[in-house]
Amino acid sequence: MDSIQLIINDMNEKDKLTKWLKEEFQNNTQLISNSIPLQDFQILVVEISKLLDWVFIKRLIKHNPNFIIFPIVNEQLLHTAPLTLELELPYFFTKPIKKNIFIRKINQAIVTQTSLLNNTQIQDSVIPHHEYEDHEALQELFLRRLLRGDVKSEHEIIDSGLFNSSKMIPNTVCFIQGFVKESNREELGGWQAPQVIQQCFEKHFAKLEGKIFFVPYRKHLLMLLRVPSGYASPRLWKQGEEIVLHVIEELQKEYGIYLFIGVGCIYNEPQYLHNSYIEAKTARRTPPYERLELRYFDETAKEPQILKSIDYISNHFADEITCTKVAAHINFSPTYFSRLFKKETGRSYVEYVSFVRLQRAIALIRHSDSTLEQIAEELGFNTPNYFSNTFKKYVGLTPSEYRATKEILFY
Repeated sequence: MDSIQLIINDMNEKDKLTKWLKEEFQNNTQLISNSIPLQDFQILVVEISKLLDWVFIKRLIKHNPNFIIFPIVNEQLLHTAPLTLELELPYFFTKPIKKNIFIRKINQAIVTQTSLLNNTQIQDSVIPHHEYEDHEALQELFLRRLLRGDVKSEHEIIDSGLFNSSKMIPNTVCFIQGFVKESNREELGGWQAPQVIQQCFEKHFAKLEGKIFFVPYRKHLLMLLRVPSGYASPRLWKQGEEIVLHVIEELQKEYGIYLFIGVGCIYNEPQYLHNSYIEAKTARRTPPYERLELRYFDETAKEPQILKSIDYISNHFADEITCTKVAAHINFSPTYFSRLFKKETGRSYVEYVSFVRLQRAIALIRHSDSTLEQIAEELGFNTPNYFSNTFKKYVGLTPSEYRATKEILFY
């Protein structure tokens, strides 16, 4: 029987990993919770919450060379993760841990340990030291730093050694959210939406030069890509846009997956890529200029007084806010305001207000027990029927159909 020991102080994390291991391996493994490793132990998962934990691991390796150790590196100590290479550990995890990767690595370790016990040669059961599946873990770690704005110079990017050429370094961020139309479709089909989405994008973008990267968060997925030189905006890169729209259509048709994507601007100096992340999020949450499924930040309003009016609408959308009232708020005539508003946002004033209300409706339908009639009334729609028709016009589903969908969580 294989033995796995979890040396983890975070009890919520420990309980979660224990549950995963029991679900996957059932009675085929022995889970041990001692804080002190046992001599006959095989696989350890150790939380790194302070620098001395690395010293602890180093001692374990010295006295128990056959142990297979997986560190979980806390966010405040991510800068110490390269010690994983120095200590020749097979892999390290960062929070939040992805279940599929965690189980896969433990499986690989079990195969390796079995080979050791049988005195057979280890081949490819665990990632060879210093060869991290295209630097998977370190690459995601570095990309997260890049998206937080923690990388301050191009020298850090070059020194990381994670990109084989400048053509691999992303310059644009896409902010992806979505839902599965039928809540049980994943289970019935034996697939998971996050994996299907990534595989579909990878398959179609493989036709182009360069590489795409994914960084998952709980309720959204970031796709980092490189728009070729010569384009001032991602929306001018029609080849890339065609691929994105094709993927959206394919996923909807084949899997019932509905995607909604915001795209930030191009930043050829990668240390500023976090700005594209912020812009992509803004674009995703902005009423559409042309289409709901794909929105670009450089299509969003920029005129200061129009931005002021948008803030006013966001704070009073459930009230009776007429075009005249909002125009007066920013000291514009109704006619001029109406014309400029549509030029800046791509939508008439009435369409824009309806969409802002629908954004709030989506959150209430998904996360509250309010009836559709109550939601329609709360948000200022005259009748439930008008609410339903407007909702379907923009979302493609009726409110009741949307309530039956499943929000995609990316980890």
